[in-house]
Amino acid sequence: MTRLFPFSIPGSGTWLAARLLALGLSSAVANAAFVYETPTEFLTSGDFNGDGVSDALVLDKLTGNARVGYADPGGGLTWSAPLVTAVENVAGCAVGRLLQTTRDAVAATAPSLNRIQLVDLSRTNTAGLSMVVTPTGIGPRTLAVLPNPPGGAPPPFPSLLAASGLNSAPAERLDLMSLYAGAVATSAQFAEVAPFERGNALPLSTSPGTFAVGLARGAQDRLRIWQFTNSPAACLTLSNLPPGGDYVFGRFNGENLPRFAFYVPGQSNITLRSLIQTNGGLAFDPPITVPAGKAIQGLYYTDLGTDGSLLIHFGDGVRGLRLPGGSPALSATYSAGAGAAGNVFTGLVPLGNGRVAILDAPPGSGVAAHGQVVQFDGSHFTQLSATNLPAITARGTRANLWLFQREPFVSREPGFVASLNAADWCDGVSGLPGAFLLRKETDRGSSAGLGNLTTDLQTAPPAGSSYGLPNQYHPAISVFSYASPRAAEPVNVTISPPPGSYASPLQVSFSTLNGSDQVLYRPGAAAAWRQYSAPFSLTNDTTVQYYGTNAGSATRSLIQFASYSFGRNGGPTPTLNLQDGTSTTNPPVPPAITNPVVLSSVGTLFYGRRSPNRNFTIWSINLDGSGDTYITAGARPRVSRDGRYLAFLRGELPTQGNAWVRDLRTGQESLLYANTNFTIGYDWDLSGTNLIFDWYCWLWRINPIVDVSAVLPIPNPDCYDDAPAVNPVDGRLAFHNLSANSLIRGLYLTSPDYTARQRMNLGAVISSWPAWSPNGQWISFADGNDTSSAFGADSGINLWVVQADGGGLSQITEFTDGVNGFPHGALWSPAGDALVGAGRIFGVNGLWIIPLSEDLSHCGGYPTLIRTLPGDDIDFAGSIIVASAPPRIPRIHIRPDQDAVVVYWSTNYPGYLLESNTNNLSTTWQPIPGPYSVGGLNFELRKPVSDPPPATFFRLHKP
Repeated sequence: MTRLFPFSIPGSGTWLAARLLALGLSSAVANAAFVYETPTEFLTSGDFNGDGVSDALVLDKLTGNARVGYADPGGGLTWSAPLVTAVENVAGCAVGRLLQTTRDAVAATAPSLNRIQLVDLSRTNTAGLSMVVTPTGIGPRTLAVLPNPPGGAPPPFPSLLAASGLNSAPAERLDLMSLYAGAVATSAQFAEVAPFERGNALPLSTSPGTFAVGLARGAQDRLRIWQFTNSPAACLTLSNLPPGGDYVFGRFNGENLPRFAFYVPGQSNITLRSLIQTNGGLAFDPPITVPAGKAIQGLYYTDLGTDGSLLIHFGDGVRGLRLPGGSPALSATYSAGAGAAGNVFTGLVPLGNGRVAILDAPPGSGVAAHGQVVQFDGSHFTQLSATNLPAITARGTRANLWLFQREPFVSREPGFVASLNAADWCDGVSGLPGAFLLRKETDRGSSAGLGNLTTDLQTAPPAGSSYGLPNQYHPAISVFSYASPRAAEPVNVTISPPPGSYASPLQVSFSTLNGSDQVLYRPGAAAAWRQYSAPFSLTNDTTVQYYGTNAGSATRSLIQFASYSFGRNGGPTPTLNLQDGTSTTNPPVPPAITNPVVLSSVGTLFYGRRSPNRNFTIWSINLDGSGDTYITAGARPRVSRDGRYLAFLRGELPTQGNAWVRDLRTGQESLLYANTNFTIGYDWDLSGTNLIFDWYCWLWRINPIVDVSAVLPIPNPDCYDDAPAVNPVDGRLAFHNLSANSLIRGLYLTSPDYTARQRMNLGAVISSWPAWSPNGQWISFADGNDTSSAFGADSGINLWVVQADGGGLSQITEFTDGVNGFPHGALWSPAGDALVGAGRIFGVNGLWIIPLSEDLSHCGGYPTLIRTLPGDDIDFAGSIIVASAPPRIPRIHIRPDQDAVVVYWSTNYPGYLLESNTNNLSTTWQPIPGPYSVGGLNFELRKPVSDPPPATFFRLHKP
């Protein structure tokens, strides 16, 4: 559907359609280059160094770094170093005379940035002048530069159009800002009908201003053309475009009005539609479909004097599409001139007059690594130059010094303030917050190495900086993997408590560094923004959006997103009594399970979390990272081997908490025993109905079903005999003893009947938390626990493995920093080829999978972090249960056969007994003893039909 809006030019009563007939397009119009977009980059052109020749711009979306190919009149490109725009995950890009009257600059933004960066790109090594523009709209996403402003700013400065989508209703809005040397002179805001993307300037006349065009995304996309004179509005809408498509426009055959070309990346058809003049204004003529014959990756336009051509980017080349006489004509395909062997074209930058920069990269990269300039005459491509592009990052574009409010690696929320690019080989930061001192060394060559330690006095640190972390380049040891330097935010906002999963409703509050700072927030995307004045309550899963402002500046801070969940997975929401602060999570009566655990064939891990206020919760997650599920409040989960019963401790301190059992099928929880002493650990025996646990000075066995308990007959019991683990093959125990007496301390094994015990000879290693391998031949354990941690045994550090006979003792991890480690040891993976534990690696708390070498003697690869939901620290990995294979149940078939009825079933199911009765409601079945005859691949029973009963029912029964 096409919608038309009549409109007029100020000072004239004529329709725009009539004016367009007379005006055409003048060479005096300062056109803005069309901005193209690939999955990884924005591509466009502009005169960035003011020499009158169009240059190529490649803006990397991830890092926000720009690479400029400065063009010479002969078609050569000299590429700049990567230039930092200070915008990461770029969503909007536009080019125009935003900062100076003699050369172009780039505008870049991202919704979370909450503002727009204007950056001068005239220098070849570092970005030049940078200014910040803050639109009225929240979360700007799409940009367009309108070279001929409709008024408000004196020419030749342009207007900047920004679309934002995080506003209070209506969510989608357009900001039109008239600029004067980078500053906003005037601003107006308009509502849009849907997320507005792919914005560009649309030059239709020389006066009074430039139109804007973009796509309103939805189930069906709409092309929207806006005009900003008189009563600004969308003057033309083309509906029912396929979702996820793109467009380009240009003039062909000396036409006054452009033609639009629509396509969907990955599809092979191009739809052409011309703008036409009507008595009511503008309209689109009927579509022309051009089959391209291959999947289209991108569509571009280049002018050819008074004519123009589309350039179709395929996976294996580029082809021109002209419209002589209005009929499509395709050129030959150009696929030569790529860089390294195997490189593929990634995108094009039209530079004017048929000159085009074609970019290429290794397959799968998408980040341009090589470029060439070609001249296209409408039929043929001629290469003019070729060169490699610089890498998208360099030392000067990487942050290698981070500043925090609180100590990193120690504080759960260190409060990032800013990041800088400091001198190489910095190994220390001191003087914060009053002064900023860096200790650095100099590379003195391959023989001497680093040396000449000096201290540099830097500028004063940003407000709030109290700790610094230097020289973290490598992703494996970085606080962030790659990041450009990030200046301090205009307002530093801290939310409390930190986002994550919690067991009960909570109060959320904000804090800032300055009393004049203000915080704007909304609890969910559908809510209206409001100014923070007092803590507010959250009782349901919510993502809180927030940012900061200050009365002394119009600039806003980043929009941050804090997600809170309450671990119920769809269960009833706890109600909070705001009068006395009490809460209730009583389940409905009769008890109903609201968060069932579905076991996975790859293995389901049951684990525990611990919050700073000692609230413990129990969760389950599949080893592939799926199905992260809150189960109940408690600590140190252990699950019976059939996956039916969950044992856990519930209390302020887990070792002194009462013991409970939860039926995972029904959700019913029962108190197992009241703990009047200490319990460190426990495990289920091979029957799946007896729990073996330590309590007081003995190891016990209890049956939760019948509530029968007894002390195990282990000789010479000791009060430090703790954390029993059951061998999955023969049922014997392994347990640890952390007595101060070194002659007693260590790992112990029992006989299967628990009547004998033997201490393992592990040398001086203080071992704790044993866990058996699936084949019952190996044991993993942790070191680092000692007498001081005997009651908690929660100070383990490194992981070891040893054979049950004491051979093959091997250390798997080697942590010495006092931060990383596995406090409670680790479990074995279901295949017995890896260890799975709760701990810290690289300073990151979580559930880690550590692969083992084939002989189990050392780490066999890079550890993998299981991606759990954010929330409280993960404390304990308790059990891994693998879903049993579904039972193989035979199917009975019946067929008539002359004088008999044949009952048959597959011979793949031997040992089944056929039974029958004449009343399907009866519980009494009569066996039909075999042997049964074999017919082909089936067992068969033939029943004569000479005197049949009224009805007979059959079933198979496995004795």
